[in-house]
Amino acid sequence: MTDAASPRSRPRIFNTAFESGLRSLVLLTACYPVRLGLRRLVVLDHLVVHTGDIDGPESLHPEEESRAAELLVRRQLVDSGLSLMGTRSLIIRHATAEGFRYEAGEEAGSFVDLLRADYTVRLKERAAWLSENVIPLSEDKINDLVRHRVDRWASEFQVDHGVAT
Repeated sequence: MTDAASPRSRPRIFNTAFESGLRSLVLLTACYPVRLGLRRLVVLDHLVVHTGDIDGPESLHPEEESRAAELLVRRQLVDSGLSLMGTRSLIIRHATAEGFRYEAGEEAGSFVDLLRADYTVRLKERAAWLSENVIPLSEDKINDLVRHRVDRWASEFQVDHGVAT
C-alpha cells in the first residue's frame, strides 16, 4: 500500500467555509475599518472572484454558466467562513441595530500580509479594487450593479426552446 492519500481522503479546501472565510478576511482587511453585513459580504465574495464582470481587473475564476446561481449558494458558505475566522479573532462580529456587522480583527492585517501565493496576491489586489470602487456604493447601487450583471449572465446563457421562426 502507498502512503499517498486517495483523492477522497484529502481535505477539501475549495468551496468550503475556509476558502470563503479567507476571502471575507481579505475583503474586510482591504476596507478596514468599515464594517459589513452578511448580505454585502455574500455579494462581495462573488464579485471579488468575478471582477472582470463589473469592468474591474481580470476575474480570478473563469466565466461559467452558473455564475448567477453562485450567489444563491454562497450565503451559507460565507456565514460559515465568517464564523470560522471568528474563532481565531481574525474577524470580529458586532451586534448593531441593523443586524450583525463584521470587521477585520486586530491581527487580520498581519495574517493577510503573510499570504503570498500568486492566487492570494491577486485576491488582495481585487479586494483593494472593490474597496475603492464598489464598497463605498450605496446598497441600492450595489443591488443595481448585481441585478444588471445577473440579467446579462442569464441572457448570455439562455437557450431558446421556442419554435423556430
